[in-house]
Amino acid sequence: MCIDNTDNKKTKKFAGIEVPPDLTRTNFLILYLNTLLTGILMAVPAIIQPAFLKDIIGVSPDFFGYINAFLQNMSQVATLALVGMVGVLSDKVGRKILTVIGFIVLVIFFYLFGLSREIATLLHIPSGTAAAICAALSFAPARAAEFSAFGPGLCVAYVMRFMVAIGVILCYPQFLTMVADYTQEKDRGKGMAFNGIMMGLASLVVFGAIAPLAREGGVKGLFLVSSLIALAGVLCTGVFLKDRIPEQKRQHLGFKDILRMVNKSRALKASYLCCLVTRADVAVLATFIISWAVKVADQYQMTSAAATRKGSIPMIVISVVSFAAFPAIGILLDRWGRVPTIILSLMVGGTGMLLIAISPNPFSGLIFLAVVLAGFGLAGSIAGANTLATDASPKNMVGSILGGLNTMSPIGMLFFLQVGGYVFDVLGPGWAFGIKGAASLMLGIWLFSIRHQVKAEQTKV
Repeated sequence: MCIDNTDNKKTKKFAGIEVPPDLTRTNFLILYLNTLLTGILMAVPAIIQPAFLKDIIGVSPDFFGYINAFLQNMSQVATLALVGMVGVLSDKVGRKILTVIGFIVLVIFFYLFGLSREIATLLHIPSGTAAAICAALSFAPARAAEFSAFGPGLCVAYVMRFMVAIGVILCYPQFLTMVADYTQEKDRGKGMAFNGIMMGLASLVVFGAIAPLAREGGVKGLFLVSSLIALAGVLCTGVFLKDRIPEQKRQHLGFKDILRMVNKSRALKASYLCCLVTRADVAVLATFIISWAVKVADQYQMTSAAATRKGSIPMIVISVVSFAAFPAIGILLDRWGRVPTIILSLMVGGTGMLLIAISPNPFSGLIFLAVVLAGFGLAGSIAGANTLATDASPKNMVGSILGGLNTMSPIGMLFFLQVGGYVFDVLGPGWAFGIKGAASLMLGIWLFSIRHQVKAEQTKV
């Protein structure tokens, strides 16, 4: 039960965060609950898509890795195309209305996503045209005939996945912004940390609780579950969430100003490159471990649903490890230093990726050691890059610099998912992880070589 005490002499708090007089603890609770719901909806396609593509759309195994990666990358394309526009709209019309619209989009298009093949049949999409489009998107136009059987359904799936991504883009940034709106500067760190905890908890829910549902109700049932989760978001936002937009907004700096600042700072270059390379880790792991499991399911006498469930277990491990590692990473960042902690995280995480690359199959015990290392590396690189970028930013540019930092994430995901999908099909599943691990190790070596210059910059700040 939430007690709203508006007496200024008695300060209200939520999880150690001071609650402004015009807000309630319920507002904070729903803000973080919505963050959890959105985190679930962001992660759930990774467990739905492999079995969906194989069993419902009927995608050929020859193109399985690349198509799954491309479908997953619809989210990154939508982010790059729309995140700036959504930010401007957020300041003009408010966070709440965009969040409600976003959740409504997710309710509709998660449900329609599961009906992609039926929609293609209903619309009488020509198989020849659909095959040509899908083959071109898979960089295999000469093999268009091989796409004829599943091209129409796949075309619709691409559209539906893009619309799901739009729904997520309308929702997720609002909750980060609302943390800033709801908190004072002295509590903002705790507020942002709680946001990260909710996202970590979302991964645990998806891979630990939602993935096993595929075995009980089939993969199509997960689309319905996702729609119902989004519907809960609509109701929670509409009834309980409150806009609290500052009357005066700081003027946003242009991209050229951010680029100029990053170009002259080794610390900012390091943090931006760290984000570019490492924020794709979860997407690469979730997409290709589960795709690998589903692809070889027949060899192990498993159904696609059973393979999805078993392939999700390493993702539960990485979620638990990264969740538990954040407190230790925080201590290392403060006591040992930002750059040494980032270097350690890159080397440990890169080693984990390489161990997956040499694993004989997606169910090998070596996978579990690898994801423990990858989980620690993931936590350290996220917290380290954010902290280093904040330290190196002029006080009047912190928001703009962090905005630019977050733009690196979809660029890195687009690259590593597309390249990973290609080598997954052409050279073998392990190569998708090998390329990602090599990139992390190379970045760690480069950062080690400039560590003294970065430290000198930090000393001047």
